[in-house]
Amino acid sequence: MPDELIVNAFESIGIPKMQTVVYLDLLKNKESTAAEVAKRTMMHRTNVYDTLTKLKERNLVFLSNKEGKQIYVALSTDLLINEEKDRLEHLKNAMNYINTTYVSGQTPKVYTLEGLNAVKGIVFGLLEKKSTVWVYGLAENENLINLLNDKMMHAFHLERVKRQIELKLLFYKSPAIEHILDKSKFTEARLLPKTQQAKTSQITQIVCDGSVYITLWIHPIYTIVIENDIVAKEYLDFYNILWDYSKKIV
Repeated sequence: MPDELIVNAFESIGIPKMQTVVYLDLLKNKESTAAEVAKRTMMHRTNVYDTLTKLKERNLVFLSNKEGKQIYVALSTDLLINEEKDRLEHLKNAMNYINTTYVSGQTPKVYTLEGLNAVKGIVFGLLEKKSTVWVYGLAENENLINLLNDKMMHAFHLERVKRQIELKLLFYKSPAIEHILDKSKFTEARLLPKTQQAKTSQITQIVCDGSVYITLWIHPIYTIVIENDIVAKEYLDFYNILWDYSKKIV
């Protein structure tokens, strides 16, 4: 991974570029004095001292004395990963508390999300529901085809199969990824009757565990989210009717 990508990754969790540059320099050169780091990175020595102090506070750098000199050594990033896992767990707990304490009853909760990243977030969020995922309206020329073929979706399917989550797909037309679906466990796909088929489609609908996600593949991409058991059941009843009249693909 190029240094620039590492810098961006560290910045995303609140570590400034200067700290990342100094940390990477230490990793590459084992142990060093602040003066040596300053010379290699062409940074002012005072800034390097301040940066090393902050890295030490983050437990990314260890300070020792060697032959009367202060020597800095880069430590493992495992602590960073554990901290992020803890933050994510705290966030999940907070969201679960909000959902159980502040969101109640059968009043539909409806909102919109924008962009492809939102779609990806929804897709991975389905794994946490641990329920059958229904996808309706995945036509050959839709952008979701590309999403299904990239590394992220490969990771999604691996985790989905690991958790034994069923995926049921209703296609408007014969998909270009039929050979991929045929190799995926816990996956069923059917082709809608000719009377229901469409030449093109710009909408994909996903239903899972009381939620409906309607994605409009029009720039900018929008997804309408409906969180309501009654609405989701209405969609599932309709899908089951179409399922019985559709031709099995895999």
